[in-house]
Amino acid sequence: MTDEQMLRASGCFFDGDEEEGDGYYDKNLVLNANDTWAWALAWCQDVSAQEIPEVARLYRRWGYAGLLYWMSEKNGKMKSEFKDINRFVEFVRQEEELIKSVPDSSKRAYMDWPRIAEREAMLRQEEPV
Repeated sequence: MTDEQMLRASGCFFDGDEEEGDGYYDKNLVLNANDTWAWALAWCQDVSAQEIPEVARLYRRWGYAGLLYWMSEKNGKMKSEFKDINRFVEFVRQEEELIKSVPDSSKRAYMDWPRIAEREAMLRQEEPV
């Protein structure tokens, strides 16, 4: 199964079963984000052929939360009026940053998290968590 086939099968994208139209959804991958960023907001996000591998990677790793994160990043760290959507996005954002900073999952598994939180708090000049 290709990345595009997997994404289309996820149920998160518009499909080609439109009753009228020119077959746009058959030719283009369009992420359905209705009622995601605001109540009663009809919204979608086109995914270019170049973006498919990254979107597929995020979906495989994080599921729908990965798609929310991708849309947020693509649109200037867009926030939703729904707090749970923002929590999902922030979780993936933090995890993606951690993976970039420590690519080896074995090293991440044995990191001393309290000391990391203290160091980050000190850098931000805040109280440790």
